[in-house]
Amino acid sequence: MRTYEAMCVLRVEDEAFQRGKDAVRAELQKLDANVVKEEDMGQRTLAYPIQNETQAHYFYFVVEMEPEKAHQAEQAVKLFDELLRFMMVRQEQ
Repeated sequence: MRTYEAMCVLRVEDEAFQRGKDAVRAELQKLDANVVKEEDMGQRTLAYPIQNETQAHYFYFVVEMEPEKAHQAEQAVKLFDELLRFMMVRQEQ
């Protein structure tokens, strides 16, 4: 298993943020990922508008999962409406 960092840029509305965060967590667990750490980084102003949004709520995950499932997770999560952006990278040792 490898360790990955996942950054979620979610819509600001409380309900959309909670739904998006829970959906990402559920998708990661569905792919047998072990969520090591979660961090709510709060609301921030975006450098440029994304889907007509100028504010976003950032949420950070550290997960352990098999390398072949990391790409599957990224492709599945990008389809969620609550997400403005999502990026998953392998954590350095």
